[in-house]
Amino acid sequence: MDKSESTIFEKEHSKLNDKQKLAVDSLEGPVMVIAGPGSGKTQVLALRIANILKLTQTFPSSILCLTFTESGTYEMKSRLNKMIGQTSYDVNIFTFHSFCSYVIKSYPDYFTELSNFEVISDVERLKITINILDQNDFTNIKTFNSPY
Repeated sequence: MDKSESTIFEKEHSKLNDKQKLAVDSLEGPVMVIAGPGSGKTQVLALRIANILKLTQTFPSSILCLTFTESGTYEMKSRLNKMIGQTSYDVNIFTFHSFCSYVIKSYPDYFTELSNFEVISDVERLKITINILDQNDFTNIKTFNSPY
């Protein structure tokens, strides 16, 4: 990490609250950050990754960071790149779904029953859900102005 990248890290680290700093400064083992929208989860995880790479001899490719949204992965990669530069390209940052897809495609011998799987679109997912609802009589589902 060069001086300007280190300065960015220190500036962002100083803005964190005590619990966020604890997550960022925990160098060993996994950390799960659960918080509401706009609370700084992405920043905390990006700072933690930068901190681990700054203070240890961990290879960037040894780090796995999972988020729920594609926008979260993009934002994390972008912030991490500002903090540590090109090293950030070697850090594994995925959504949960894209990571699972990556594992299945990387190790097809372990997932033979899924060898031809495809991720379905939102429209396909909606059609399947509607089909399930239409074919069953769910009495405990309460709808609001729509059967779906």
